Amino acid sequence: LRCSGRAVAGFALRSLPLAGSRGFSSNANGTTGGKGGTGPSKATAGKVAEVQAAAEALLKSVPHDWKAYEKLCDENITCFEPEAVGYCAKGLPFHKFYFDLFGGTPSAFPPNTSLCDADIRILTGGKSAVMAYTRLVQKVDADGAPVTVKSNETRVFEVQGEGEEKTWVCVHFHRTPL
Repeated sequence: LRCSGRAVAGFALRSLPLAGSRGFSSNANGTTGGKGGTGPSKATAGKVAEVQAAAEALLKSVPHDWKAYEKLCDENITCFEPEAVGYCAKGLPFHKFYFDLFGGTPSAFPPNTSLCDADIRILTGGKSAVMAYTRLVQKVDADGAPVTVKSNETRVFEVQGEGEEKTWVCVHFHRTPL
């Protein structure tokens, strides 16, 4: 896992403290999908940074900020995750259930999330992207003991909206616990 503070392809590990969160760190390696070359163009690098920021904001919103989550996801988002028990869950209502169930007052010791080995690929046309990473969540279990939960995740983002309203939103994700 590359979760150190070393820069990877021009994108350094960042730790972004958040109200209600102990921290959030990631590293991202933006690629264009082409062969050879010296790395992403400035335009692609800018889009990679935008996708990374959207992903970070999305993951920080879980499970206490439904409004932020709703804004960062397509209303018809699809996903494969353990909670969907093998099915492709479709739409925001599936996720709203868990926000309502667990999204009360944040805990006294909120989880710390790190994204490791992140790779963001801007797809042809520049209006969609795929992000793959290993996610580590450090938290305190019901007995008060520290635990780390690890999963591999892939997220698909697309640009939605026009002009000032244009933003990257997640349209699909796949999460596999390890």
